[in-house]
Amino acid sequence: MFKKNMPSEKEKYDEWRKSMATRYVEKIKEDREKRKIDPSPSPEHDRKRDKSPDRDRKDKDKSRDRKSGREYSPERDRKTDRERDRKRSPDRRRDEKESEKRFDDRDRRDRKRDDRNRGRSDRDRRDERESKRAKIEVKEETKSNGSSATGQKSKEEIEAELKMKEIMYQARMEIDERRKQWSITGGTAQPTQPSTSAKNVISLKPEEASVFIDVQMSKLNRLAELKNKLGSKLGNVPVVPAMPAVALEHMAIEKKKPEPKPEPEPEILEYLDPRVKLKPAVRQRRAFEFKEPGEYQKLANMQRNKAKLEKLQSEISQAAKHTGISSAVKLAIVTPSGAEGTTSYVPNVEWWDEVVLHGKGYDSIPSEDMNPLERFADTISELVEHPVQLKPPDEPIVPQYLRAYLTKKEQKKLRRQNRRDVLKEKAEKVRLGLEKPPEPKVKISNLMRVLGNEAIQDPTKMEAFVRKQMAERLKKHKEENEARKLSKEQKSAKKIRKIAEDTTLAVHVSVYKAKSLLHPSKKFKVEMNAKQLQMTGAIILYEDINVIVVEGGPKQQKFYKNLMLNRIKWNDEIIGQKKEAISKDTPGERNDCTLIWEGIVKRRAFHDFRFHLATSHKHAREILDKYGVAHYWDLCYSTSVLLTPEENT
Repeated sequence: MFKKNMPSEKEKYDEWRKSMATRYVEKIKEDREKRKIDPSPSPEHDRKRDKSPDRDRKDKDKSRDRKSGREYSPERDRKTDRERDRKRSPDRRRDEKESEKRFDDRDRRDRKRDDRNRGRSDRDRRDERESKRAKIEVKEETKSNGSSATGQKSKEEIEAELKMKEIMYQARMEIDERRKQWSITGGTAQPTQPSTSAKNVISLKPEEASVFIDVQMSKLNRLAELKNKLGSKLGNVPVVPAMPAVALEHMAIEKKKPEPKPEPEPEILEYLDPRVKLKPAVRQRRAFEFKEPGEYQKLANMQRNKAKLEKLQSEISQAAKHTGISSAVKLAIVTPSGAEGTTSYVPNVEWWDEVVLHGKGYDSIPSEDMNPLERFADTISELVEHPVQLKPPDEPIVPQYLRAYLTKKEQKKLRRQNRRDVLKEKAEKVRLGLEKPPEPKVKISNLMRVLGNEAIQDPTKMEAFVRKQMAERLKKHKEENEARKLSKEQKSAKKIRKIAEDTTLAVHVSVYKAKSLLHPSKKFKVEMNAKQLQMTGAIILYEDINVIVVEGGPKQQKFYKNLMLNRIKWNDEIIGQKKEAISKDTPGERNDCTLIWEGIVKRRAFHDFRFHLATSHKHAREILDKYGVAHYWDLCYSTSVLLTPEENT
């Protein structure tokens, strides 16, 4: 019973770890309290601190020796330490070292954070002191001017308030400048605060504004009077204001600026090509380029105007979307003008009437009172024109016949007949002596029946002979199979031959429109299947109009159509996300793919299948216009404009 209640080594170790952890936590708390009391501890004090458990143990040993009256000896202490270390397991020693290191790192981080906070708090206190001093100065000035009576404020009170606001504004600007200097020249890299120039703007009331204008005008009048007085005293000499030092320096630099020397024209030799530019052997020394005053201000103003224009354009486009003007503008872009060659153009004379009327117009039609034979005698004769009948473009030159497919029973019968003819031919050659008779096909099952007495006399020899013959037959069979196997090039050519179709007479084209192709798996399927099917085309990526044009044969188009409209689940994707939606109720605009047009053309427009990224509607149309199929984009863009609902705000 006593042994069962004894704590195990593991329990003792856990208790020891808990006691050590609590001891370290208490020490950390004590150190933090000391730091609060003494805000600037010396680094020597931090260096002297020892948090190791061995130090606590030594203190305990000293106190125990002191109580027992025995002298403390460091040799005995070291001996006990070695014995304890020997008894400890290596895992326990490693855990102790790791815990000591962890607590030391934590204390180091706390010290650094406290130092940073102390530096920030000093700067904040300095700013507060300056702002308080400015407020006290303003209050003292206002008190000296006298207290204001109840009711409407007098002009003197408003002037005092304006002066107070001006002093406050100057104090704020000085604080901002000092903060900037600290952020630049500070020892520790502090994140610079954003400029508070927008916050420092002081708003004035109408009364204050009028008083401010009067004060400024009085100052200007006073300056003008002083100038006139000085001019009269100096003998009507106009008083020229002092030029700033910066302007004088700039003028001196302009005077000293050397005139550029004309460069000698390079001699063009007969055997040198003048179009090829040659670098000189000696590097030319570049002179200083002094900028005129106000050049960078002009650039800054241009950039500001450009930003304002872009902001105004975005506001106009948003307003157009809300009012419905944008859809009308898009339709105006899509719909063709009434120019010649379009469907809305109505000619003066139809092409079938131009030959009869000589292109003069319908006003030159002869009257009905004339003889019918004489009305159009110049243009209509008694001859009848029979136009030449042309073949359809997709009709093959060589007539194609349907293949006859045999049933399983007919295939077996035909195979039997062919084998019978081959065996009969071999037997005929053996009978005539042209070939050797084949060896009997001996197996383990027919060994006794074929060999007879030989198998009875020496069965082991006959069995070995039969097994050797069986191995030779198997080897011959495998070699024939290997010889019939296709190489890698032949296999790939066979796959291409099975997939590829003849498009010399006609090419089948289909145009699809998808809202988004950001999903990587869907994008890969669209591109890879088109390449594997040996199809040509292009994908135009532009916002929510992604046009997919594919060219190929009828079988290829059938497979690709099933892929785009059935196999790929477009509705499972939310536009703007690269992952599929978890459920059908997830909010967001769903992706979609529609077949815009499919038909037959005479020849291919594309040579391969690739992606094109368009930056605008015009750019996308230009990409397809290079291949002569810009009408594909017009069709997709017009349908998207008509089907897209207006955004409701």
